[in-house]
Amino acid sequence: MRPAITLTGISKSFRGPHGTSVQAVQNVSLQIEEGEFFVFVGASGCGKSTLLRIMSGLEKNFEGQVDYADGIFHADRSFVFQQFALLPWLTVFGNVEMPLVARGIGEQERRHAVTAELKRFGLEKFAGSVPHELSGGMRQRVGLARALVTNPKILFLDEPFSELDSFTATALRKDLLQIWAERKMTVVMVSHIVPEALELSDRIAVLSPRPGQLEKIIINTLPRPRQQRSPDFFRLEDEMYGLIKA
Repeated sequence: MRPAITLTGISKSFRGPHGTSVQAVQNVSLQIEEGEFFVFVGASGCGKSTLLRIMSGLEKNFEGQVDYADGIFHADRSFVFQQFALLPWLTVFGNVEMPLVARGIGEQERRHAVTAELKRFGLEKFAGSVPHELSGGMRQRVGLARALVTNPKILFLDEPFSELDSFTATALRKDLLQIWAERKMTVVMVSHIVPEALELSDRIAVLSPRPGQLEKIIINTLPRPRQQRSPDFFRLEDEMYGLIKA
């Protein structure tokens, strides 16, 4: 298995109050393997989302280098945001269709691909609805469908379930795991919920408090599907809480 993404010496600072410099991420180097489900965790403000945006190409101004495996291009990456980020004037169908339009895909192929994703997420009856008519869970389903309609090789997710109730989040995590297993894509996710990270991941990178540095990479050997009330699950959970510093 080859690395899908290689980070070398990634650092990022922002301009803070009164012109001061705030170091968000400092000297992070790691590799993420093709087909891996990789999760970043750490205390609030440790640079998890900043690092994800750098890896995905959304953040351009940083130090260090991001390398992708041969054959992985910008169009092969998709991003799911925490706050849904749907266009309010477009229908569900239009929001999911948008990345295909941007790629110049023909109308018939677009319709086929969008219809398939809407069916996958149980959204067929809501194709003509606009975002404000949907629940939070349904809006995030639209966000996932939009990210997946291009059949990406790498899927980035920034705390995608943190705004949802626990029942909806549980259902969407199961959907995500099934899609990952079917499509064999690389998934890179940010989470602040330790049990969620353990349920989903192959490996977990724990970041230190700001400036975010790589504290430890945990190899998650728990058998799938994960049993959250097992002794091994509790053991790994305790280890992670011990590593995460406020």
